[in-house]
Amino acid sequence: KTTTTTRTTTRTSGVLDKTRRLDGAKMATTRVTMKQCLVGKVGARRMARTHTNTNTSNTNTSNGVSRRVVVPRDMRVRGYPAYQEEPEPEPKIWPDPDFIEEVMAAFPDKGVANVEEGRCLYEEGYQYLDVRSVPEVESDGQTPRAVNIPLIDTVRKWNLSVSPAELEVTQTANPKFMDQIKEAFPDKDTPILVVCSDGTQRAIQVLMLLDAEGYTNIVGLKGGFIEWNFFFKPYPKQNRIERRGQTVKYSTVYTADGDALGVHTTGAGFTPVDKVDMHIDSVDMQTWIKWEDAVKASA
Repeated sequence: KTTTTTRTTTRTSGVLDKTRRLDGAKMATTRVTMKQCLVGKVGARRMARTHTNTNTSNTNTSNGVSRRVVVPRDMRVRGYPAYQEEPEPEPKIWPDPDFIEEVMAAFPDKGVANVEEGRCLYEEGYQYLDVRSVPEVESDGQTPRAVNIPLIDTVRKWNLSVSPAELEVTQTANPKFMDQIKEAFPDKDTPILVVCSDGTQRAIQVLMLLDAEGYTNIVGLKGGFIEWNFFFKPYPKQNRIERRGQTVKYSTVYTADGDALGVHTTGAGFTPVDKVDMHIDSVDMQTWIKWEDAVKASA
């Protein structure tokens, strides 16, 4: 009996000790969970004070066995996750001297330039060949020092007999295009930047024509004049170009009336913004004829 009683007492004592250990682990888990739920810098400071001079905290697994978990130092100190994505490097733009050097080394072999690369080529001596039609140049604007030789001549006319009115464009291939090119650029080693409205249909035709004629330093501008004009504002009369957005000034009017969300029609001083006017000529939706086929058909 004495032996049995002793064993029973010992066994009961072991159960109590195990229960205390489990309760202690649960309490530790509760404390860690509450600390993990704290949001922001306040929670981070509390966790930092709790775990001063230590890199671990207690928690438990599903089977009730406690273990030690490492708390990342970045989380304890700053309140941010241990893993953070590296910020993307800012793209190089004109007039960065290193960028200009890279661009001049890459072209004309690269073949097609974006607007920043095109600006470098333009400023470093490439001839800006604008192959848009005269109505496009008059309507949308022109880059200073540009040589305008239309690949395709156009006549624009509004058709008012339909509703809504439609803009009709009559296209005619410029039969003297190659003769005008040879007159403007007699040296076939002249570096030329070919620009149309969007850098696709007409610019590709011109690049192929110039290449077949023996011109060696030819580059197409990706996005054409539309993309160019989006980033750079030309002043032909002053013979200069300015990057858009450099002189934008904003002001906040807290007493202005708005809609239900307070977003629209607030009059928050956006008048001075150097914006790009989005009118009917801002996007080239035109399907352009093939110059070579049209010239042969009219011969």
